[in-house]
Amino acid sequence: MPRKPITFLNTEYKTQGEFGKYVKKIIYEDIGICNDIKNRYPDEHRLLIKILERHPEFDSKTKNMCNIKIDTDTLNRKGLKILIIKNDGSLVDISWRCAITGNKKSKKYELMSAMRSSIDEQIHHFRTIHLNYSCQLCGNNERLQVDHDDTKNSAFDELVLNFIQENNDTEIPDNFGELNDGTHRRCFLEQNNAFRDKWVVYHHQHALLRMLCHNCNIRRPKTKRKLIL
Repeated sequence: MPRKPITFLNTEYKTQGEFGKYVKKIIYEDIGICNDIKNRYPDEHRLLIKILERHPEFDSKTKNMCNIKIDTDTLNRKGLKILIIKNDGSLVDISWRCAITGNKKSKKYELMSAMRSSIDEQIHHFRTIHLNYSCQLCGNNERLQVDHDDTKNSAFDELVLNFIQENNDTEIPDNFGELNDGTHRRCFLEQNNAFRDKWVVYHHQHALLRMLCHNCNIRRPKTKRKLIL
């Protein structure tokens, strides 16, 4: 499939990746962390608005907007995120990566995000009792992360797939809330508590966890058994 160029403000970018580098430079180099982009970087503020207009939920996310800020991504310390500041002082995240593609995050992404956030307590408990452990693969004890053990058929994707297949008579949620812990991850709505609770129990019974360092975690083989929505 040929690469589709992106035209932005009368400039053509040959690929989505090339346009992404342009956007990332504005966020990371031209601005950086800032609580008041509108007044401190007025030219870049106007550019950001035009970029964010490509986001499929731009109108709803920017309703009553008075400013934009850039902050550290809670889930990625080296990453930056864009937040819309509303007139009442509330903050709403808006994905600059979605603005690059122009595509809304998939139903699977929303579901998986909610399923991950719902088992936070189990992940935190495992991390706490393995606080003094080292990476199970290389022995490193820096930047340790809790991993679902793919080698024992316990990859997160595979657990989700098995759970959905074993509960095929249960309706899969398709609307989600957003956590207010700064991560902006999805969470289950109250009407889907039964689905959430059943999943939390299933994960507790079937998940096999291990501690891996960051490098081993991102390089580990990925399961091919995944949920398709």
